[in-house]
Amino acid sequence: MPIRHNPYAQRYSLWLRGNLHAHTNLSDGELSPDDTLDAFARRGYDFVALTDHDIVASPNGLHPQILFLSGVEHSAQQHILRVNVTSTLPRDLSYQSVIDLTLQEDGLVILNHPNWGENYDHWHNAQLLHLERYHGIEIYNNVIEYLEGSPYALDRWDLLLSEGKRVWGYANEDTHRVFQMGSAWNAVNVHERSREAVLDALKEGRFYASTGVVLEEISVEDGYYRVRATNAREMRLISMHGEVVERTPGHIATFSLHKARGYARVEAIGDGQSRAWTQPVFLE
Repeated sequence: MPIRHNPYAQRYSLWLRGNLHAHTNLSDGELSPDDTLDAFARRGYDFVALTDHDIVASPNGLHPQILFLSGVEHSAQQHILRVNVTSTLPRDLSYQSVIDLTLQEDGLVILNHPNWGENYDHWHNAQLLHLERYHGIEIYNNVIEYLEGSPYALDRWDLLLSEGKRVWGYANEDTHRVFQMGSAWNAVNVHERSREAVLDALKEGRFYASTGVVLEEISVEDGYYRVRATNAREMRLISMHGEVVERTPGHIATFSLHKARGYARVEAIGDGQSRAWTQPVFLE
C-alpha cells in the first residue's frame, strides 16, 4: 500500500509529554501561572501551554524543569487554541482570519472541544470542513467530562480525515482545577528537549494523544503500522469513516495496511477509560 504522507517517517529516541490547554487564575483557572507550571512539573510533564481566555499568561519566575509555551484560548462563539503566540485577537474576526494570523506568528492552531454543548455541536461539521490550514482538533477534552456534550470527538476526526482533511488529533486537559492534572496529554517524539522541537512535532504530527496509555514505539514502514505500548490490552487499526479494519489483543501490534483505505490510525485501549491515539498515515 503506497503511503502518501507518514508523520512518523523520522523517528527519535526521546519522548516528551505535555498539556496544550491549561487555564490559570488570570481567567477561570485555580492556580497562578507559576503554580500551574510547578504543579505540572511535579506530575512529570515536560511541557505546558498556558492558554487563558483571551489573555496571554506569563510566569514571573524561572521554571527550568518544564518547557513553557505561551498561548491563548480565543473565546469567541467557538473556541480556538492558539499556542506559541503572544497576541490576542478581536472576537469579531472571522475564524479563518484567526487561523491565518496565528500561523503568521508561527503558532499552532487547534479547534477546541467540538462536541461540547447540549447538542454536541460547539463546532459544526460544515465549519470544520470549510476552514483551512488549522493543525487539528481536540479529540479529547477532559473538562467536558463534567459539562454538557462529549469529551471525545473521534467521530469528527474520522469525518474530516475521510473527507481528505490532513488534521491531527490532540488530547488536552483544558485544565481549570488541580484534580484534572494527569488526565490527558500529548507525547511528542523529538531529537532534543526544546520548545522548537516540541512545536515542530506537534505541527508535523509526530506525536500521539493519550488519556492514560503510554506508547513506547510507533513506526510505519514496508506496508506495516507497528505500535508498542506499556499498558494496553487491545489495539485497533482504524480507517475510513472510523471503520475498525483489524484488532488484536495485547500491547504490541503489527498491522498490515493493505485493508486500510485513505488513511490509517491506531487506537490503543487500556484499563477503564484509558486510551492512546496515534496520528493518521495517509495512503494513496
